[in-house]
Amino acid sequence: MTIPERRRYSSPVRAARARQTRAHVIATAGRLFAEHGYAGTSMRQIAAAAEVSLETVTQTGRKADLLLAAFRDGFAGNPDAVNLDRLVGRGTLEELPEMVARLASGVRRSLPIWRAFTTAAMADPAVAAVRAELAVARRAEIVERLEEAGVPPSGRLADAIGLLTSHEAYDHLVGVCGWPHEDYVTWTVSAIQAQLPLGGN
Repeated sequence: MTIPERRRYSSPVRAARARQTRAHVIATAGRLFAEHGYAGTSMRQIAAAAEVSLETVTQTGRKADLLLAAFRDGFAGNPDAVNLDRLVGRGTLEELPEMVARLASGVRRSLPIWRAFTTAAMADPAVAAVRAELAVARRAEIVERLEEAGVPPSGRLADAIGLLTSHEAYDHLVGVCGWPHEDYVTWTVSAIQAQLPLGGN
């Protein structure tokens, strides 16, 4: 006798609820990481604040995974974002001011969680490894965008642009020095253009 294979039941409502729960857990984790730091936030605290079970939180991911997802969510508006396309789009050099403005907005939104990310990386090898991977991926993406814009590929140019648009630069100029957000955007656009061959022409 042949036993028929049991069909898996797929419920759109259940899937949507699972996505909502995951997003809620990640957002809650991000808020706690930003407020109390990575070391000062436990998985049980995340579960309590999110009003879900500890099992639900652990099913969402490890603590380091939640930190990365919370950063991506704050930066790009998507906990699963792997590049900047969703945030800044793919434009030409003429669209640089708009792209930098969108990027700066993402940096501003995710700055608190990035501070927690940086502190955690100094103490947790797993977080440090993720942070290093992000840096490598971002450098490669900047090089790719320069090539698409017809700019000769240069690792140093990519590094300079990465520094100018980094959370650290934004935090120093806006948070420490008191620059208005809009002034940072305008200055960064000019600074990037000055780094490009022939001023970006």
